[in-house]
Amino acid sequence: MIIGENQTRLTKTEIAKKLGRSRGSFYYKKILPAKDLLLKESIKKVMSEHPAYGHKRIAMELKLNRKRILRVMKKFDLKPYRRRGRKPNKKDDQNKIPSIYPNIIKHFCPIRPNVVWVADFTYMGLSANKPVSQFGSNIL
Repeated sequence: MIIGENQTRLTKTEIAKKLGRSRGSFYYKKILPAKDLLLKESIKKVMSEHPAYGHKRIAMELKLNRKRILRVMKKFDLKPYRRRGRKPNKKDDQNKIPSIYPNIIKHFCPIRPNVVWVADFTYMGLSANKPVSQFGSNIL
């Protein structure tokens, strides 16, 4: 290797000493990327059969460590299919205009407290067919 203006040749041992590395590290070839490519194909095969499987189920299917599966899935950006929650569908509100009540305080600026009071009704889910309060405890 040529370094500097005076064209001095350095051996690999001298270069390794200057870099603070071992000479054998220059010859090291990584084996893991080749293994990861093979594992990626087997993960894709499992995901095509079971699209909703995550890294834990894929690891059980392939009988491998889940951390290794997760690392390869992150490396190659392999993500399982995830079902999204649906918005509540109210049959009474379909094909109707949004609201018949005008917003009378839209351009009103209150100058002191207790001038305007507003209430809002929001959808709250049910837990075991019982209404759930805003704080998560059962009402009835």
